[in-house]
Formats: sequence, C-alpha cells, structure tokens
Amino acid sequence: MTTPESPGRGPELLRRHSTAGPGAVDRYFSLSARGSTWRREIVAGISTFLALSYIVVVNPAVLAQGGIPHTAAFFATAAVGGLATMAMGLWARLPFAVAPGMEMNAMVAFSVVGTLAYTWPQALGMVFWSGVAMLAVSLLRLRAAVINAIPPELRSALAAAVGAFIGLVGLQIAHLVRTSDGRLSGLGDWTGPPAVALYLGLAVALVLDRLGARAAAVLGGIAAAALYCAVAGLRAGAVHDGFHGSGAALFRFDLTVLADPRAWSVILVLFALDFFGSIAKVVGLSAHTPLQDDQGRVPGMREALLVDAGATVAGSAVGSSSFVAFVESAVGIRAGARTGIAAVVTGLLLLSCLFLGPVLVHVPVEATTGALVFVAVKMLTTRPPGGTDRLGVAVTVTAVAVTVATLAIDQAMAAAFVVSVAASVIGRRRSHPALWVTTLLLMAGVVLQYLHR
Repeated sequence: MTTPESPGRGPELLRRHSTAGPGAVDRYFSLSARGSTWRREIVAGISTFLALSYIVVVNPAVLAQGGIPHTAAFFATAAVGGLATMAMGLWARLPFAVAPGMEMNAMVAFSVVGTLAYTWPQALGMVFWSGVAMLAVSLLRLRAAVINAIPPELRSALAAAVGAFIGLVGLQIAHLVRTSDGRLSGLGDWTGPPAVALYLGLAVALVLDRLGARAAAVLGGIAAAALYCAVAGLRAGAVHDGFHGSGAALFRFDLTVLADPRAWSVILVLFALDFFGSIAKVVGLSAHTPLQDDQGRVPGMREALLVDAGATVAGSAVGSSSFVAFVESAVGIRAGARTGIAAVVTGLLLLSCLFLGPVLVHVPVEATTGALVFVAVKMLTTRPPGGTDRLGVAVTVTAVAVTVATLAIDQAMAAAFVVSVAASVIGRRRSHPALWVTTLLLMAGVVLQYLHR
C-alpha cells in the first residue's frame, strides 16, 4: 500500500515530519500502512545481514585474485555496502540490501584482469564507467520503464529465478555442489560439517516456520552456527589489519581506459549484467509481497535503482566491483521486512563490520546456508495471486532451468523474455514495445558475455 506522499521526495519529507510528533517515522516509512512493526523490521534487518554477511569475507578474497588490495576491497564492501543499504532504506524506503554482486567480482578478477590482462586500476575504471551509464539510464527512467512493462507471468518467473539462485548459493557455500568457470560442475561432499550445518539450519527453519515464527531463517542459522563451531571449530582466517591499508585503492581507478576501444565491450558487459540483473532482482524480490501496489509497481523503485547505480560508482572509487540489490534480501523479506527500516538495520550492521574484521574472518559462512535454502524453497513454492496459466508455467520453468544451468539471473531473464515474446507472437497477443526492445538487448548482452569468456 502506498502513502499519499510522493516517494521521490524522501529527505524533504523526513525533515518535514521530524517535528510532527509521535508517529512521524511510522508515516514516513509506511510502517503501519504496510502491516509491519518495529520489532519485525529489526529482526528482518538482522536476518538479511546474517544471510549476506559472507560477502564481507568472500568479496575481498575474490577481488584479491585480480590484484585489488584485500584490505581496500574489505573496506569498500563494508563501508559502501553499509552506506548504500542505509540510503536504500532512508530514501527508497525499501528493505533491499546493497552489496557487491558475486557475478560482478568474478568477472573483474578472473575475466577482465585474469584473461584480458587489464590492470586492476583499469578494471575499476571500467566499473566506474558502467556505473555512470547506470546512473544515466536510471535518471532517464529507462530502467523503471522496463520494470513497469514486465507482465505478471514474467514477474513470477523472475521471482522463481531469484529463489533458485539463492538456493544454489546456499548449496555451493555448503559444498554440496561444485562449480567451475561460473557453472555447476558436479556434486560435492554431502556428509561433511558444512552439509550438516545446512541440514540443521534448514530443518530448524522449516519447523519454526510451521509453528508461525517469522524469524525462522535466522534462528535456524544461529543453531547451525553453534553446531558448526562445536564440530569443526572456529574457521582459520586471514589476518585482518583493521583500517591499515583501507585507502590503498582510493581513486586508483584508471578513467583513461575509456579511450581504449577494446574496453568498450567490457564496459557494456558490466553494464548489461548490472542493468538487467538489478531489474530481475528488484522484480523478483518484490513479487507477490506488499512491496508492490495494486498495479504491480514498487513505490520507491526509481530511488532504489539510483542507489545501486551510485553505489557502483562509489565502490569503484574505493576498491570494489559493481554493487547490486542483493538477492539475500529475500531472507529479511521472508522474515517480515516491509519497509526501509530493515535496510537501515542491515546497513548499520554492515558498517559495524569495519570494526569487527578480526572476528568476522573466523565466522563460519556455512551457517547461513540453511537460511538461504529455506528462503529458496519458500520462493519456489509460493503460488502467485490468481494462479498460473500455461504460459506462466512455461516461462517460470525456463527461468529456473537457465538459472540452474548458468548461475546467471540475467541470462535466465533473457530466456524468460524470449519465451514470453515468442508465445505472444504464436498466440497473436500484443506485447508492450519495451518487452521487444528489452528482449533484444538481453540477447545482445548474453552474446557479449560469451564472447568475453
């Protein structure tokens, strides 16, 4: 449900209501209007943080493979991610966390630097220019226009694709499946401590969910963490030097890389990954939730898209790859997050990581896997309002299958769009012109990605 205020005038409204007496914050965030409570939002914000906390450890480790100083990447992940997530909550008033995308850091470290032999400052320069392009199209409302043109069956399909992706992330972290070059390559160890942690976390979450506990996922994660530490002990991690070296990548990006025609296609690929990946995640995370209005639109969406584009620009200046709306936000949404308050809580916890680095390197990320798989199951089994017709089933199955095969939500989105448009042609059904244009761009983006492998 939306409020009478315009979502695009957040800071002004916050100042206006700051002295309006009790209930001002409630009105600003539409807390009561969306049927939520302070306690629910805080618990949901903590749940989202626990689900995505692994990125604070994993992102610097991946980017370090491409030469980016580890401490600088850690600082960028926690600081930019924390501030951007708070901006998402305070300005867009949505419960989405913002953090470096795993598909983005892998491309920068292993493709741009590792295969194409660019330096890491040049790679960060490419990330910067892709972020600038994202800001431009967001200001022109092009991304919002694409999102608003997506029909219901595609929204359901993208929600299922996001669910499948979250589940695969959990299985990968728990070592139940192995990946190679961004693809599933086989089964892993189904009996080791990480696997047992997933089983316990998932079992506890399912039982508590059955009993009506909104914090089922996070409580399952806590139980899994306790078991994992008891069996495997605290994880040995790299030494963390606090803030020492955190500015090693500050403004080290090479903006002159734009003068290299060979870099243009790389920038375009980074842009396409961010552009369509963010659309798929915003649509998938908000589908079939109170975050959408009666027309299926998400109030505050334009602000959300500007936040993640701005975070990419800021992150490149500090030492990280592109920032995106993180799919693990689904854990908090499942726990009841309906407003930006949850994102503010998550953002504050991300910022606290700057001071907890020596502790975080010992935290078992495997403890989050049960929560991730639990949320994936709930998203994949949620029936859309009004049911699903044959086209909806076909598009959803296609999106999930491509997600499993490629581990890429943008490619799943491309396949779903192709099936939807093809069905429209065969059935002589009219489609929004934006769908045709988006489908062609998605196909071009997929082709470019494969050319850079």
